[in-house]
Amino acid sequence: MTNLDTFRQQRALVSFRRAEIDEFKIQGFVVGVSEQLTLVQYVYDFNLDGLMVLRTSDISEVTRNATDEFQQSLLHSEGLLARVPFDHPLDLSSWPSAIGGLCKDFPLLILERELLEDPDLAIGRILRVGDDEVQLKYFTGAGRWLDEPESLRYSDITCCQAGTNYINVYQRFFERNEL
Repeated sequence: MTNLDTFRQQRALVSFRRAEIDEFKIQGFVVGVSEQLTLVQYVYDFNLDGLMVLRTSDISEVTRNATDEFQQSLLHSEGLLARVPFDHPLDLSSWPSAIGGLCKDFPLLILERELLEDPDLAIGRILRVGDDEVQLKYFTGAGRWLDEPESLRYSDITCCQAGTNYINVYQRFFERNEL
């Protein structure tokens, strides 16, 4: 965690590896960090693509190399660094506090369970943040809301996403169609 906090203080673009979860790295800025969770401003193809909350224990490596340094300079010259929420006040002490805080600012969230036998994600509106699980109104990839809410145990959640391009396109669809 010391490394993560140093990168947060430096406001440095870094690459994250979660060896037990994904073979690909995640590039972004550390916006917040605790023993339990790490808040990342995700960067994808030189775009700020929403916030990700990752379990700190899943992060196996954080690096900053010449590519990260150069790409940060490109983001700066594009005027994007000013949009990184370095001082986001999200409580990262637990999944309930992080999800509860995010759902106040973001109407839709993605919750991923990447370590299940059949990994999945749930996308929708948070209905209830409980002590052991979160309940959400879930919709399908075809934009249809399911009748029954979905309950997810915090112990299974590996990632929470908010404000990504993927989520925002669905959000605009629901707003246009008043769903």
